[in-house]
Amino acid sequence: MKKWFSEKVLLKYWVENASKYKLKDGRKIKSAEYNIPFDRHPDIGKNVLDDGSIVPCEIEWVTTNYNKHKHDVNVLIESDGFLVVLEKDLESFPVEQVQIIKKDFFEWFKRDAVNMANETVQNYKTKSFKKNEPQIHIYYMRSKGTGKINRKYTFEHGVDGFPESTKKNTLETLKEVKKGDIFIVARNFKSSISVKGGRNPSDKHKGTFEEIYGLVVTKDYYFSKIPKIWIKDKIEYPHRYNFRKKALFEGKNIPCTIKDLGRDLHEVCR
Repeated sequence: MKKWFSEKVLLKYWVENASKYKLKDGRKIKSAEYNIPFDRHPDIGKNVLDDGSIVPCEIEWVTTNYNKHKHDVNVLIESDGFLVVLEKDLESFPVEQVQIIKKDFFEWFKRDAVNMANETVQNYKTKSFKKNEPQIHIYYMRSKGTGKINRKYTFEHGVDGFPESTKKNTLETLKEVKKGDIFIVARNFKSSISVKGGRNPSDKHKGTFEEIYGLVVTKDYYFSKIPKIWIKDKIEYPHRYNFRKKALFEGKNIPCTIKDLGRDLHEVCR
């Protein structure tokens, strides 16, 4: 049989209907919010429970899809998260599973199908419009290995590059980069508290970025291995864009807490 819909349909259902569900311990789910960015694990960054707790969840058609996608379950375990599935094809799982009521899902889908179609069409119109406007891109740069050496050559040439092994989602974003866009680079996060394994949950993500700076793009995305800029590195970085060598802004030792950045920006940085 064909699979016509992606899991995004389940995400939309959950955000609009999470209040119909509760966990095994009796806590009711009051509301749910998508993660930022939309396609990041876990799918739902905030499930607000009636006791005030905020926990994440991942959403899958079936339980076994979680491992097929190679997600790190520790992210859910350490933040008291759970898994939402349309069908339990495994009874045993490291975190609680909440099964979607199929009848309710089908009824919701029939009511919302036209809206989803309209939103999808509108989304493509919006993307087409955005291509004519400057966009802001943000990414995290580690300072391990050849990172510092590569950064030196990057600024000398005014060229930033990504390896051929760049993931599909990232590559699709890179291909949209154009002259006039701004890249915000957050470099070398150091946590101020000890957290073991996986990504820190929001309330435990506290520390500082060694540096944050902004770059103005001067040439659209392009693919090229010439010239070889990062001469100390054996890896090629052919997915490129050019930028103005003088940074638009830069800051050192930037604190990263919800109090300092606000919840939304803090979540993006996390």
